[in-house]
Amino acid sequence: MPFSNSSDLSPSFILASIPGLEAAQSWMAIPLCSAYILAVTGNCAVLLVVRMEPSLHAPMYFFLCMLAAIDLALATATVPRILSFYWFDSREISFGACLLQMFLIHTLSAIESTVLLAMAVDRYVAICHPLRHAAILTNAATAKIGLLAMARGVLFFLPLPLLLLPLPFCGSRVLSHSFCLHQDVMNLACANTTPSVVYGLTAILLVMGLDAILICLSYILILKAVLRLAAWRERLKVFSTCIAHICVVLAFYVPLIGLSVVHRFGKDLAPLVHIIMGNIYILVPAVLNPIIYGVRTKQIQRRILSLIHVSDRTPRPTVTPVSVTGQVRSRVFDAFFFSTGQKALSIGQSQEGFMSLNSTAFSHPPYFLLIGIPGLEEEQFWIAFPFCIMYGITLLGNITLLLIIKAEPSLHEPMFLFLAMLAFTDLVLSTSTLPKMLSIFWLGFREIGFPSCLTQMFFIHTFSTVESGVLTAMALDRFVAICCPLRHSTILSGPVVVALVSLVLVRGVLLVSPTCFLVHQRHFCQHHVISHSYCEHMAVVKLACGDTRANVTYGLFVALLVTGTDLVLISVSYTMILRVVARLPSREAQLKAFSTCTSHICVILAFYTPALFTVLAHRFGQGIPPPVHIVVANLYLLVPPTLNPIVYGVRTKKLWDRVVRLFQRKGT
Repeated sequence: MPFSNSSDLSPSFILASIPGLEAAQSWMAIPLCSAYILAVTGNCAVLLVVRMEPSLHAPMYFFLCMLAAIDLALATATVPRILSFYWFDSREISFGACLLQMFLIHTLSAIESTVLLAMAVDRYVAICHPLRHAAILTNAATAKIGLLAMARGVLFFLPLPLLLLPLPFCGSRVLSHSFCLHQDVMNLACANTTPSVVYGLTAILLVMGLDAILICLSYILILKAVLRLAAWRERLKVFSTCIAHICVVLAFYVPLIGLSVVHRFGKDLAPLVHIIMGNIYILVPAVLNPIIYGVRTKQIQRRILSLIHVSDRTPRPTVTPVSVTGQVRSRVFDAFFFSTGQKALSIGQSQEGFMSLNSTAFSHPPYFLLIGIPGLEEEQFWIAFPFCIMYGITLLGNITLLLIIKAEPSLHEPMFLFLAMLAFTDLVLSTSTLPKMLSIFWLGFREIGFPSCLTQMFFIHTFSTVESGVLTAMALDRFVAICCPLRHSTILSGPVVVALVSLVLVRGVLLVSPTCFLVHQRHFCQHHVISHSYCEHMAVVKLACGDTRANVTYGLFVALLVTGTDLVLISVSYTMILRVVARLPSREAQLKAFSTCTSHICVILAFYTPALFTVLAHRFGQGIPPPVHIVVANLYLLVPPTLNPIVYGVRTKKLWDRVVRLFQRKGT
């Protein structure tokens, strides 16, 4: 039995589950599986591209292939087993399988560390000794370095499972991760583990620690060589060849250091922290490495695109500063992120669309070209990083809110059900725009098909309307809770909440659908370049030929109806709330009552301020610089989804207590 108290030289272990979220593990496995598929696809693509492209048969790309192979092996050694646990409740793992998994994880991590060091040496030689680079790092030398990295990993980490093999395990068999790590298994042994502790720490310091020091030394020498260059532009150009490697080094060492710190000094932390850190350590490098090198390396981009798209040799006119390659790339990305019920246009139709871009032969263009942020095209690559971070926070925060509200019965009340609807709306609103926006900023995928543009427009405006309606419903909830506290549960019962949410959703669909229908009826015979980073209604309408007064009038009508009605209702609610609060006898009671509304007020300001600016700027802001307008419009879609879970998580005690319980182990 796995929990036997007798000494057992061949025990089985129990993989860690997330306390309090066992029912939600099957859903949590979905993003984990998606990340694994992304890692496998990305790294296989890198291996295939480097193998097929002769111009990539150079040391840096051979090292990149080694990195991709290691990431594939490391992810495959762990993630399928984790998914079988989350989806099929297969928690038990045999002693032999656990030791094998542990050996693979630590050995492959050591090999990856060595390859990263070799890549740092490659960058040092390429920058400090460029004329001798080909002579020093030949293909034979690269192969020897790869074999040395493999032998080094095996020799240093093979003793780890051998030292654990004779140890008895007579206590708890529950691991603190969803896979087997040396420190984790060692802590369960009921014998003297000093040799294992000392050797494990020595191996880590001699491999990962030494590699980190040598990488730092390489970059110190690189910086010295770069600073000797005369012009700043030349310095930046030379050092930019190292950016991808620096990002990959950080993606590997930061989770590794975090996991080591949690294991040695985080015994009082909740199991959730250990599990999250372990999964990040396994998956983040494997997912990010091919993306980073794919984005930063033009040869890899071009080869991947040539594999995906059958090149058309018919000459095509240049229609914008965007190259035909960029158009092809964006068509592939657009089909991935904004696929609709229809298939993508055929190659023949695509050719006709390209040839007819400046003609009046068709009423609907085959695609639009999204500029991104006009005037900041060179800076877009860097602007995308804070946007991506905000999107990550949005996903993490809102998914956490949904899981907590679903798992905690005490949160099944109107305010939190409205908050769950708000979180769902924010997820849809940000996901309908951010992936495409990041593809424009990082990869130059500017093209978006006409049906996809209408779909994106529908989702943006529908769920913006839904969010406004949900905020109004939350204001009603605050009004009833403060002005009629004894009747709150009677007035806002479960069926009433469901009816309000359904009404808000139906209102959004009914009001926005005619907007898309009217755009579909317009003819587009001018240029098809949208000076925006997503398909906003007025930005698309401005490209239409003929009389667009119906579009403009109806769009303005919907904006005023939704925003005006909701703001009036919210204002009336808070006027009534202030009247009731002002009647309370003490200032302390007044502050306590009104403090329950502060989260909602912050969320309202975060939503309506950029929304009103965007609506008014499109119609009356001809003098506003385009970059300001576009940045504010992007913040309109990013700031509320990012701030909402933070504001409510910090300000709502029930939510905060639940989050703290996940990250803080209860005392026994």
